Amino acid sequence: MKWHCHMPAGERPEFLVVGGPTASGKSAVGLELARVFSGSIICCDSVQLYKGFDIGSAKPSLEEREVVPHLLFDEFDWSEPCDAAIYAAKARLAIQKVRSEGRIPIVVGGTGLYLRALLGDAWDDDIPSDPELRASLAERSSDDLYADLKARDPRRAAQLHINDRFRVIRALEINILTGSPVKDLSQPSAQRPRKHLMIFMNPPRDELYARINFRTTQMLSDGLIDEVRELIHSGVDAGCKPLGSIGYKEVVEMLQNKLAPEDLETAIATATRQYAKRQVTWFKKVPSDAELARLDDLRDVIDAIKHADFI
Repeated sequence: MKWHCHMPAGERPEFLVVGGPTASGKSAVGLELARVFSGSIICCDSVQLYKGFDIGSAKPSLEEREVVPHLLFDEFDWSEPCDAAIYAAKARLAIQKVRSEGRIPIVVGGTGLYLRALLGDAWDDDIPSDPELRASLAERSSDDLYADLKARDPRRAAQLHINDRFRVIRALEINILTGSPVKDLSQPSAQRPRKHLMIFMNPPRDELYARINFRTTQMLSDGLIDEVRELIHSGVDAGCKPLGSIGYKEVVEMLQNKLAPEDLETAIATATRQYAKRQVTWFKKVPSDAELARLDDLRDVIDAIKHADFI
């Protein structure tokens, strides 16, 4: 466990953050911290925010949500938009609510863009948007969109997966409207006072990939395909944002006969590993107070927080 506190001397954090790549153990750590410090967990996962997207997002179970309060899970219907600014506004209200109840807010998730907005760097608040332009871009293929973004803004393209159509389109939209690349999303703002303690979950690469492989197998065994079928049967648009996320996207492609059933598990695991690698790169550039390689080190973090009299 690496511990280096960035909180100003004599100040206490308003909330804790548990961030890191998918399958790194964030939910387990968040749950234990909430138990120890009388906390409430606030979602920072762009898919867990949506109702009905449970298995593929590894959403906390109902049993886990009964142990401590969980906020912002199942916050949106599939057709409702959510971006970094919308999320940050809701998360700030949730933090205020939890603090007013005398509990410790614990923000848990791996969606870096949403977390960055919450921590005070709402980079896109004043950037223009054009629904007609966005609709026009949406008509193009993923390969074409990504190649265009790579030519205009190679740095932003490197941060995104070719199939992350929502963010690729948004990046192109910003570039076309402003004539400039998207501002570097890897550097946190240093201008706002720090109000949080950050715990970065960073297990060894081989261990992380093994967890991803196991989770992929488990999701399929738990009924991911049936979950997607039911979502579409209930009227969810197969092209909506949450169904475009890793795991859901591959199942949709299989149901549309664009991906062979025998290739499904490998496709999901591969895409997830690639995403986790990008998440690790992002979180390494965000100042953290504690870096955990293994869940066994959590007790040291708890002791450090108690020793510093933060909570």
